[in-house]
Amino acid sequence: MSLESIKEILETVCFYNTVNITQTFSKAKEALFTVVCVKNTSTLEVTNLQTGAVEYFDSVEEAAIAIEKEIGAYNLA
Repeated sequence: MSLESIKEILETVCFYNTVNITQTFSKAKEALFTVVCVKNTSTLEVTNLQTGAVEYFDSVEEAAIAIEKEIGAYNLA
């Protein structure tokens, strides 16, 4: 998935920040991350489904770069 595609998805999630939308990012049919926009903000909450780690991003650009990097680096056994 391209960086631009990830950004578009994240921008959509943030646009609808008054409702609960969860976007899941997968690789080889394995769910890796979920992303939600904290209600009534533009803060993105990214959860790594493998580790349970949660990160917060105030920038779509920063979140997209982090997600793209992690998906690309993730090795499926």
